[in-house]
Amino acid sequence: MDLVCVILFLVLYYVRPQEWSSIFSAIHFVQIVMLMALFSLFGGQKQVRLGDLFKTPHDWMILLFFGWMILSNDAPYETFKSNFALAIFYFVIVQTMTSVRRLNIFVGWWTGLTIFVAALAIMSNFGVDPLGSMDITTGRMKGRLILNLSIFNNPNALGHSVVPCIPMIYFFCFWKRPLFIKQIGTLLIGIPIWCVFLTASKGAFLTGGAVLVATLAFGRPKTVQILILVVTAAVGGTAMHSLPRMNELEKAKSDQAIQGRVAAFTHGMKVMQDNIRGVGRGNWMESFLRTHHYGKACHSSYVQVGAELGYPGLFLFLGILYCCLRTLLTMKANTPEVERIRRTLFVLVLSYMISSWMVDFGFRASFFMFAAGVASLHRIINGLVTAPETVEEKISLPGWRPHMIPRPGVVTAPALAAMAPPAPIYSLPKVAIKVPPPPKFVWMPKPATSRSKESPSVENAKPKGAEEEIPADETAVVRGIDWMKFGFIDFAMVLTMTITAVKLWQMAIRRM
Repeated sequence: MDLVCVILFLVLYYVRPQEWSSIFSAIHFVQIVMLMALFSLFGGQKQVRLGDLFKTPHDWMILLFFGWMILSNDAPYETFKSNFALAIFYFVIVQTMTSVRRLNIFVGWWTGLTIFVAALAIMSNFGVDPLGSMDITTGRMKGRLILNLSIFNNPNALGHSVVPCIPMIYFFCFWKRPLFIKQIGTLLIGIPIWCVFLTASKGAFLTGGAVLVATLAFGRPKTVQILILVVTAAVGGTAMHSLPRMNELEKAKSDQAIQGRVAAFTHGMKVMQDNIRGVGRGNWMESFLRTHHYGKACHSSYVQVGAELGYPGLFLFLGILYCCLRTLLTMKANTPEVERIRRTLFVLVLSYMISSWMVDFGFRASFFMFAAGVASLHRIINGLVTAPETVEEKISLPGWRPHMIPRPGVVTAPALAAMAPPAPIYSLPKVAIKVPPPPKFVWMPKPATSRSKESPSVENAKPKGAEEEIPADETAVVRGIDWMKFGFIDFAMVLTMTITAVKLWQMAIRRM
């Protein structure tokens, strides 16, 4: 039930049925799913304890971020009530994603729902338009594609939301996949590409190019990474300028949209410098109206978080992103499924960080969902969770014990005793034998075995230079991360990220 609740929340976030019809708008879908999720964790058989909620630096950083969000606002109760669902679903996802299989389902649904959003937006151009998107696209958007849902109702929001789907499809359908899956991926990958092209969003094009280069270079040898960067520097600029509206970047000083962003960036910087607490969560528009007497979005997650939560909020916001990057960049996996999840989550984190300079996604549910996905992966690879019940645990036979099952090539003592013929009754000695209890079944990474150089194993010997095969079993060895506490070096790294973000923010004001 817990996994179903997480998938339902993903569906509600992307499909948003409450906005399709006035009948659905009266039903509080998110609250219903949230209550179901809480019951599955605290009222069912799982019985999550308070100590299970905070096991990684990600969890503590999320808690501090929410705490500061509430305390820095003049109306803390209203802030808590309006953002409570995001905190709940972060911890629900972390407690639900207890295996590689579940994480794979989670990111798979995420990819599929993004494809659905892109396809629904494209179909509005061909008469399949249940949301009335075409009138807005051809009207005030001047032909730039939108989807008439609250989080996709302008070309930039739609483009930045769909662009991560392109590399996500690559990892799900092309990377280490059979030919049949690659053929399906060839058909699917055209949908988000076409959707992003029709939005004509300059920011989405830039984000897509940067994420595509990072995707192709991620996990490859250094020489290949350097070659990719050289090719990108040689032809990337020409390719970008051939896309719609990209030539407008050359006349940024006269572009009203870009100058509007300059006004928003300038106002956000002044607010953050004048008040260490910021103006409070959700008070950006009121602050801008009071100063400039007209409304303007902040157009950046960093500006949004900095202006509303001040320097401490920006530090904690970047701290969450740092925790995600450290986990994904330092872990090593030798199974295709773990590596696929790692790369897909990296795409989500990186695209969010780049897009956040151009769109205000600071408090979107997607931010807390990918942070929860990375925190879950961190727990799994460090053996901090118990896998869902295995096939052996479902079997119930008289006298059966898990430790009596022999592994391939190994005959255990209990198995030998079970195979031996029964001894005659008269020959049995009357001696009390203490039998040790069977080991508990807890899913942990298997320790790697080491052999001495003097006695190498012949059957495991491989030719020199041969590539190691990656086992397909999700319980195969993954190297855990020796990082469970947020230390001084981590603090210094996040502080450096905060200073760098502020410097880039100030540079954008001067250069745009």
